[in-house]
Amino acid sequence: MRFRIECKSLLLQKALEEFLKDYIWEDGLVVSDEKGDIIIGKDIKKPFSHSQLLLQLEKIWQKKDNNKEIKNLEGKFEIEMDIFDDLMEKEKNKKSNNLEEKLDILINEFSMKLKNLIKEEYDKK
Repeated sequence: MRFRIECKSLLLQKALEEFLKDYIWEDGLVVSDEKGDIIIGKDIKKPFSHSQLLLQLEKIWQKKDNNKEIKNLEGKFEIEMDIFDDLMEKEKNKKSNNLEEKLDILINEFSMKLKNLIKEEYDKK
């Protein structure tokens, strides 16, 4: 988790800096009491303890991080669909008359490639 704290309230600013000292980065999500990525009082309910704050921020971070992962996977999924189209074309050219065999082959190949793609993404972390 990476956060940047920008609060109008000096007391809240100092409290958040102390609670989140291990998570403060210049390029992090903005935690603020007025406007930003995460708003204290709206996204994070007040009053909060150190552990409550961390739990709520973890949930928000995971949602935002998962959205990024989904967008990244969507782009790669489009590439995989091109491969799938190529496989379909190859299968059309085969002389086999059994449609079920063709579909099974395509589905298995596509499943393997999709699993490998997802595994590669999670192995990067």
